Amino acid sequence: MIVSGLTGLLAAVLITSCTKSSDTGIQEASSAPSVSPASVQDGSVNSFKAGVFVNIENSSHPLLNEEIKRLLQTALTSMADKDTKGFRSVFADDRSGSAQLYLLNRDYAFDQLGTVRQDHANRIEVQIIGKVKQDAGVSDQYLYFYFVKNAQGQWFLGSID
Repeated sequence: MIVSGLTGLLAAVLITSCTKSSDTGIQEASSAPSVSPASVQDGSVNSFKAGVFVNIENSSHPLLNEEIKRLLQTALTSMADKDTKGFRSVFADDRSGSAQLYLLNRDYAFDQLGTVRQDHANRIEVQIIGKVKQDAGVSDQYLYFYFVKNAQGQWFLGSID
């Protein structure tokens, strides 16, 4: 008899406590929007300055030879300046350059040289870190430039991701 009375009391307490937490817990958890670390930064829109602020020429990375440095510098400068002719000049052919022209529709500030590595296809992958300004504001940008050597041994920019 005592056991059944305690069981009933315990059940009543559990039902009451579950009801109270369900009234507020779910609403509070879903009312705040989530913000990602690379979200848009509204305050920096007015202070944003497009340009190339990373010194590629001074890099001593062994995979960055003079030809790749020159091509990368030209690509970055032409993207920051929205120079279509200069941008196309770093690609192997006009078709490859045309496929990447959409990148010139944004404003870039290139700040830092990231990772440099040779991938499984013997391409040289160069990461450039910076900011991009779009209609929604300014956000962090990580671009990957893939350099490829042609049959004559000359380097060119294959693609940008």
